[in-house]
Amino acid sequence: MEFKLIGHQRIWNFLTQSAQRGRLAHAYLFVGPPEIGKKTLALELAKWLLCQNTKKSAACGQCRSCVEIQKNRHPDVFILQPRQEEKREVIKTFEIGIDEVEVLRHRISLSPYNSVYKIAIIDGAEWLTREAANSFLKTLEEPSGRSLIILVSSAWQSLLPTIVSRCQLIKFLPVAEEEILEKLKNEARNEKELNRAVKLSAGRPGRAIKIIQDKEWLNNQKINIENFIKILKADLAVRWELAGQLSKNTAAAKEILSQWVLWLRDRIFEGGACDDLMTGEKEKTNYSQKNLLNLIKEIQKTQVILDNPSFNAKLALEILMMKI
Repeated sequence: MEFKLIGHQRIWNFLTQSAQRGRLAHAYLFVGPPEIGKKTLALELAKWLLCQNTKKSAACGQCRSCVEIQKNRHPDVFILQPRQEEKREVIKTFEIGIDEVEVLRHRISLSPYNSVYKIAIIDGAEWLTREAANSFLKTLEEPSGRSLIILVSSAWQSLLPTIVSRCQLIKFLPVAEEEILEKLKNEARNEKELNRAVKLSAGRPGRAIKIIQDKEWLNNQKINIENFIKILKADLAVRWELAGQLSKNTAAAKEILSQWVLWLRDRIFEGGACDDLMTGEKEKTNYSQKNLLNLIKEIQKTQVILDNPSFNAKLALEILMMKI
């Protein structure tokens, strides 16, 4: 199932109007929370720029160029992202190395094959090794005439300042619930499921889509919250055991930590009589507002650390378990 862009109309208008005026920057840095629509917009922009049908407000999605971009087979569009491997039930994400970047640099230095642009999209730019980042910096400093580079990052603060300074920064903000509801109203099994998915997405369309498509997501989320409540009362040995389990899959760990933050956020709203802002059901706790805020702060610190592949994920999670 293919979903097009949901929200971010201001960003879309800015980029398409810049292209129509011949004023596109040679490099952009799309930043914002995971699953908010950064990569989706980058792909839709690539389709729109190279669409073979008459230019409209959006790409047709049906021509050969649009289809090839969607399937990552277009000769003038290159997508680079960190690869993952699973070994002995441990999922490891590998950094983007200099060899991969050198291949990408060579490709975008060539003249377009059958388009007006060569487009490179690096999804997860924070996963570039320092060596790879320094190599790519040369391309940003001396771009070819018809190339467009889009870096996508959920942890852009970890990027080299020199890379950030050579890109036009575009920040993606949460999308209004009403807009997500309207675009996804025909995808959920019922209205209750749709409303729950949108609430839990916290303004991130990609998250809402994932919840709707993955029928086990809500059940897994319930289990994760139950485990979190138990962990808050458990001894250090039990907590460290969980830290070891979570460190086997950093991406899954960040997802679980996000669910913990949402649950704690609901408890703050519940205590402040802001029930309409809650994503879940009411559930009274004995924690003070200050304690809840401190818990969220420690979890968010760990999320930032987990975004940086050079840090030890297991150590970061063990430290979190000592602090919560």
